[in-house]
Amino acid sequence: MTSRNDYIALEVNGEQLSLRELLRFAKWSDQSRFLKSATDALLIRQAAMELGVQVSNEECQQAADRFRVERDLYTAEKTERWLALHHLSFPEWEALLEDEIIRLKLRNLVVSNQDVEKYFVEHRLAFDAASISRLVVRDECVARELRAQIVEDGADFYSLTRNYSIDLSSRPAGGYVGLMRRSEMEPTMESAIFGAKVGMTVGPVKTYSGWQLVKVEAQHLAILDDSMRETIKSLLFEEWLRVRRVKATVNVPLFELDPEDASIEK
Repeated sequence: MTSRNDYIALEVNGEQLSLRELLRFAKWSDQSRFLKSATDALLIRQAAMELGVQVSNEECQQAADRFRVERDLYTAEKTERWLALHHLSFPEWEALLEDEIIRLKLRNLVVSNQDVEKYFVEHRLAFDAASISRLVVRDECVARELRAQIVEDGADFYSLTRNYSIDLSSRPAGGYVGLMRRSEMEPTMESAIFGAKVGMTVGPVKTYSGWQLVKVEAQHLAILDDSMRETIKSLLFEEWLRVRRVKATVNVPLFELDPEDASIEK
């Protein structure tokens, strides 16, 4: 039997790495999560076969055209360069496009419009969102003083944020965070933001990252439009997949011990 030591998986500056060594690195750094995607692909393929899902040549061509447009691959040369960069052959690319078509067709079969509408009614608040900017400091007294400057003295929220906020990711943009859903917010922050009017500065609110002042830039109450339907379909399909995954018998021969590994002393 051919050992995984016999397969060269990677070469850097002339030094070769065997498949066995590469898998060891993957396991050590928890980079084996691709196996979940592969497991899901097999479960989808099996369910699609059970339900008679098929893909036409026309659907494949349309998917390929959309793929090229989304990535600005308007010429054969650009497409070939993209495939080479991602170590994909043309047949592999076509197979992956077909897998994605099957996934979407299966999703639309197992998740009904009634399922989507029921889920939206039950979880609508979780999809409410707000666009916010935030100023984060460690001390409550400092937060209260800064709020007084903003609310009572008319100080500029964004300038104060650039000078005082400890949130390094948002500070350069004057604290602008962008869109956040209710489900992404801590409870105290959610209550303050959706209890305020647009344009108001709320807080200080105690959060895991510190005391926050939040400027409510906009509020977006959830509606069941096409985009929301797609979001909910994907959520419900992922739950459907999770159930199938739990019930499936999954073995990973790729990660079974080589004879050399089995001799390691415990």
